[in-house]
Amino acid sequence: MERHEEIKKGAWIGIFGNAVLAVLKILVGLLTGSYAILADGIDTSTDIFTSFVILLSSRISGKPPDETHPYGHERAETIASKIISFVMFYAGASLLVESVKRLVKQEFSLELTLTAFIVVGISVAGKTFLFLYKLSLGKRLNSPATISDALNMRNDIMISATVLAGMVAMKTFGWWWLDSLLAIFVSIMILRTSFSVFYEAAYELMDGMKRTELDMYDDIFAVLERFPNVHNPHRVRIRKVGTRHFIEMDIEVDGKMSVKDAHELTVKIRKEMLKRRDDIEDVTIHVEPLGNVEEEGFGLKKGEKK
Repeated sequence: MERHEEIKKGAWIGIFGNAVLAVLKILVGLLTGSYAILADGIDTSTDIFTSFVILLSSRISGKPPDETHPYGHERAETIASKIISFVMFYAGASLLVESVKRLVKQEFSLELTLTAFIVVGISVAGKTFLFLYKLSLGKRLNSPATISDALNMRNDIMISATVLAGMVAMKTFGWWWLDSLLAIFVSIMILRTSFSVFYEAAYELMDGMKRTELDMYDDIFAVLERFPNVHNPHRVRIRKVGTRHFIEMDIEVDGKMSVKDAHELTVKIRKEMLKRRDDIEDVTIHVEPLGNVEEEGFGLKKGEKK
């Protein structure tokens, strides 16, 4: 099964599972008057939207490079993550405002039934399954949008579990004000996740590389060391586009080397790098005469990685 087809399958599973849970929790929240359960249900309903966004983005990201997108379309998934963060922020902020208003006005009118406890318990179990499935799928396919969706579901587990514990406390001790406090907690968790997802998406759109990905520079220099004719590799830059990386670098060779020999050397280097790592899509090498001195832009030399 192709990558985008697996992402599509995962998104549909998420849509179905979240739709069932969202309907149950929103209905129970409305019937019992619990803002905490209602907030949990609204949070789950936003997950349905995010799954549809992932579906659309996976369809776009699966398209091959063309004249208007020479680096491909995989950043569609990163853009999808950013859209997801906006939706999550709106949902969290709206719930926070309404919950604070209710707490200040002390409007507590709840009727927690056995059905309410069962529904929230099912939510915890269902979200745990979806989280583990989506996280495994996202890591295996290196899909930022799917991983973002999984992390959101991890928070959903904490939210539903906290709501369930709060319901027990409300039923046992009569602390009905706790419902509004739990709704505020749910809202803050949603906002926190939205900021995290937004940061990750913005970082990738700005061509940022995580510390855990910087070992690619070591692999690049290790390959170059196998070619004795290559001197002073510098201005090494890596651009990440979705799951693929594009490498650019400058190297120096003997000034008397022919253009033909220099070209053959760069072809060999490129083949070795593509062989060493399957996440490298292309390598662009600029050849300079040995000892060349000129003002150049940013890039790394060997040993400069921090």
